[in-house]
Amino acid sequence: MKILIAEDNAFSRTLLKKTLTKAGYDVIAAENGDVAWEVLRQDDPPKLALIDWMMPGLSGIEICRNIRQIDKAIPIYVILLTAKSDKEDVLEGFAAGADDFITKPFDSGELLARIQVGRRLVEQQALMHCLIDSIPDPIYMKDSRGLYVGCNSAYARFVGTDVDRICSRTSAEILPPERAQRSHMEDLRVLANGETIETEGWVASAEGPDVYLSTVKIPYLESSAGSTGMIGISRDLTKRIEMEQEMRRLAVAVEQSTESIMITAVDGTILYVNAAFEKNTGYAAAEVLGQHPGVLKSGKHEKAFFENLWETISSGNTWAGEVTNKKKDGSLYVEEAVIYPIRSDGGKLVNYVSISRDITQEREIEKHLRQQQKMNAIGGLAGGVSHDFNNILTAILGYVALCMNSVEEDSKVYGYLKEIVKAGDRATKLVRQILTFSRQEEQEFQPMELQPIIEDSVSMVQTTMKKNITIETDLDPACGAIHGDPTQLQQVMINLFTNAAHALGAEQSGTLSIKLKQVELHGRKADDQSIDLDPGFYACLTVKDTGCGMPPEVQEHIFEPYFTTKKKGEGTGFGLSIVHGIVRKHRGTIAVASEQGTGTTFTLYFPLLLETAEQEQKAIDLSIPEGYGHLLFVDDDEAVLSMGREILESFGYSVVTATNGRRGFEIFMQNPEGFDALITDYSMPEMNGHELIRQVLAIRQGIPTILYSGYMEKVDGEDLKNLGHSAFMAKPIDWRELSRTVQKALGQEV
Repeated sequence: MKILIAEDNAFSRTLLKKTLTKAGYDVIAAENGDVAWEVLRQDDPPKLALIDWMMPGLSGIEICRNIRQIDKAIPIYVILLTAKSDKEDVLEGFAAGADDFITKPFDSGELLARIQVGRRLVEQQALMHCLIDSIPDPIYMKDSRGLYVGCNSAYARFVGTDVDRICSRTSAEILPPERAQRSHMEDLRVLANGETIETEGWVASAEGPDVYLSTVKIPYLESSAGSTGMIGISRDLTKRIEMEQEMRRLAVAVEQSTESIMITAVDGTILYVNAAFEKNTGYAAAEVLGQHPGVLKSGKHEKAFFENLWETISSGNTWAGEVTNKKKDGSLYVEEAVIYPIRSDGGKLVNYVSISRDITQEREIEKHLRQQQKMNAIGGLAGGVSHDFNNILTAILGYVALCMNSVEEDSKVYGYLKEIVKAGDRATKLVRQILTFSRQEEQEFQPMELQPIIEDSVSMVQTTMKKNITIETDLDPACGAIHGDPTQLQQVMINLFTNAAHALGAEQSGTLSIKLKQVELHGRKADDQSIDLDPGFYACLTVKDTGCGMPPEVQEHIFEPYFTTKKKGEGTGFGLSIVHGIVRKHRGTIAVASEQGTGTTFTLYFPLLLETAEQEQKAIDLSIPEGYGHLLFVDDDEAVLSMGREILESFGYSVVTATNGRRGFEIFMQNPEGFDALITDYSMPEMNGHELIRQVLAIRQGIPTILYSGYMEKVDGEDLKNLGHSAFMAKPIDWRELSRTVQKALGQEV
């Protein structure tokens, strides 16, 4: 290694040269600062310099400043020699760019030791520069202003210029116009936000045809003062096989990499790990260096799995696959790993490099999607069963209506029939509840009250709760209405009630308390429950259990995706995160208060609608709505068809029936002006109700059309309000209400 000595004292200069020459260094001596500066400006200057502070011509401080202005990939290491020892002098020297400081007179042992430190740093910088420059992937670095500060040879070849012509320039001066602006804006976003950006796409290369690049742009600290910069790394995915062959020559040891990197000896001894490895595993580098990768074993793989892995890499081949490993804290994670063998120039196997990526969250998402597909299938089945049940209820309630027309209102039989109608109404609500929960209906936000949603949710969850749980409800009937989606809010209630039951456990008795009341918030308060809410009136829902409770460290994470305290297989970790999202979508807030051994309380606030009139529940109207008119009635269920015809005729209408949509259209075309209204089911073979209505309206605009279905709000993903019909009714059909709807459509008094 060449060392420069800049010393105006001849005796000191001779002593220094003799000492360093004896230690094996190649020494160049300069008698003043000007001569020293000429030596340092050569094409191959010394990599380490001993410079006296006070010299004729340029002083040591001035030389330091000049050296730091030289743009070198491997900067010169400078040790200042001086008799000064004041703190201010030392600070001035370091500010000028000195790397070390030694006071005269100096001990030769100390001097050689300091030179050895500098030599190691220079060699490490040279090694890092060599590693980066030898990587075949294009790599470049920029400072906080978005100017290039360096790149490797691969990047220079890719953009079609020399390495020396890139430094201190912008993307617009290096890249084609169509790429320059987009690349520069991405770089500035990385620098401004301190976030990593990954992009993929076809890019023009100066070396030949277009290539498909995967590019990651990573922020990093450029200096100890906190100045930021960034590094961009691109990978050519069009030549993956060729890259895997070239990867044998790589030693990817860049600390800013987001992937875990581990280098081992051929016997598996760990020689190096990067910062990403420390972050992902929880092990500090000092804890694993010299150890075997078996420290990460999770016990989830058979012996044959590792035997195959070692057989593959020891034969000089690349191994790729997924591995389940264990972190220092005992938690498991899944990695997508690639292990490359590294050979020396002579072909001898010398190292292995493992590059891995944590895909635990990706696998959890896949698992959640599979579970969601199962739930969708169950929902579809529930919807089909509910649709058939609606037809049965339609027939039951229809024949009951016929019976009620045949008996006196003051008879016992009439009273019995009224009870059947009430039971049918409850069954109707149950079917609609099943359809809502199975997501056959996706309702838009609408004015609604929380009390029925809470009551329905309690009744659904209560059937699965242990008998040792007592449910207490205190729901203010005058709480008021909110603007919301019943389907989503029912999901919130069921999740909170189910979690409370789980917290109460299977053995000990406990209480689940549910309260709903109206509150007025006068201003934003510094507490968890109302700090995000504007002043006004709110519906306050409290769900409290006397279960096991949660420690503070658990409460901090309960609304995060993937977080769960349940055992494996009992929960996905998505429940409360979805609850939180739904509540926020409703312009509300949710807070939790819990204490171990005491219980947990969830408090939810929803803004109340202003000037909303109270809606009283309507009593079942059993009066006979007599009407008149010629109706075309279409349904593929012959039982419903015959019964409906009889009921409608008993109300005063004349009725023509058809067993499917196509037959109904044929009957209509025989006398288009002869019918006063069309009543049709939606789901029918050959032609559904919507298509029938569409074709009828194309022939005769303005004819009243009434569509009914077992699905209450959505039909084949269409908005029923925009289908063009006069009215829509949900099964099971309330025949009296159907008659009133017909009268209204025909302009008759109701």
